[in-house]
Amino acid sequence: MLNQPFFNVVKCFMKQKWKGSYAAYVVLFFFYYYCMSAFSSVLSVYLAGIGIGIADLSWIISASSIFGFVIIPAIAYLCDQTGKPRQIAGILMIGIGFSAVLFAVVRRVWILFLLNGLTMSCISSVMPVLERMAGAAKYRYGVLRIWGTVGYAAGAQAAGLLFQYTSPMLLFVSVLFAGILAASGFAGAEDPLTWKEDGSNTGNSGSVRSLFKNPQYLLFLIIAFLFWGCSGVNMAYLPLLLTDLGMDPGGIGTVIFFSTLIEIPVILYSNTFMDRFSSRTLLWAACSLTLAEFVTYGFSRSAPVVVLAAVLMKAPATTMYTMITLKTVRSLVSSKLITTGIALVSTSNSAGIIFMQNLGGIIVKRTSFQAFYRIMACVIAGIMLLACFLRTKDDGTVFG
Repeated sequence: MLNQPFFNVVKCFMKQKWKGSYAAYVVLFFFYYYCMSAFSSVLSVYLAGIGIGIADLSWIISASSIFGFVIIPAIAYLCDQTGKPRQIAGILMIGIGFSAVLFAVVRRVWILFLLNGLTMSCISSVMPVLERMAGAAKYRYGVLRIWGTVGYAAGAQAAGLLFQYTSPMLLFVSVLFAGILAASGFAGAEDPLTWKEDGSNTGNSGSVRSLFKNPQYLLFLIIAFLFWGCSGVNMAYLPLLLTDLGMDPGGIGTVIFFSTLIEIPVILYSNTFMDRFSSRTLLWAACSLTLAEFVTYGFSRSAPVVVLAAVLMKAPATTMYTMITLKTVRSLVSSKLITTGIALVSTSNSAGIIFMQNLGGIIVKRTSFQAFYRIMACVIAGIMLLACFLRTKDDGTVFG
């Protein structure tokens, strides 16, 4: 009979193998992004399917932004102050799973509003921790973040297939299991190292007030408000646009699946261009893709043309924006407040979605999806003008 000391040795060995291993990061990134995608990809279609009108649908979806306005910076500040981002994020992932299951069994609009707000804002609260871990881990950013792309694609495909061919409950139960697995990934990952203060940071102050005294950081918050307001609403409205053009939920999931896979080369080879070009140049590139995408949606009634634009342009633009956020915040914010700085950008993102979501609900109800996308194309063109005034000191290595 094997003795207890033997079991202690095996337990210690397994713990060492999992802790800090590449496998732990793979599980973490894959299942975190699976949770995000599986819950949100067909959310608007699911709500419409259970009889929620367009006005209430827009209100429910906007809950994630309303809740995120408070929850995202609060969680980030808690992570910075306690120094325990992994533990906090792991607990949140498990809570997200149970909240998703509860979301599937309720029908009252106000409860759906609360649950969607809690679920999506908690998912968004984990993002700053995950991004900082990817930028500070011993593994290169691209080889970690690529598993998030695969997970997001898998979640979108699973969402479409499960929604169309089984019960939506199975979809939300899969979010629960993915949340638990993501929590195990957080347990195996290492705490992000604090970036050393160098020329890439504009100051040494650890005060949150210092962020609001930085004009370039404030300018980026405005850009984030506008860009992600449009891009975030696009994530919710694109499935409805495709439905309006005659596609079924399974087909929509497939479109999102392939559009997400386009991220892979962008992320995998991020080390070849993200550190080479300035934040302003990269922002122009992301906006150019988004502008072309929205113009296509705004003027085309051809489903194949819209699908082609979604596959080729949607994911690369939003992926670049996520990496630009990490790069820009690192350049403009004290290293002591990196997580909080990213979270405040996420809060600005949320505020932008609140504005654009409610504007979209009014415009779509009175006109059409195409008219709303034409308006958003004009907003993206305005962002490109604002980006002319963005100045960052891009002399650090984040993605190499």
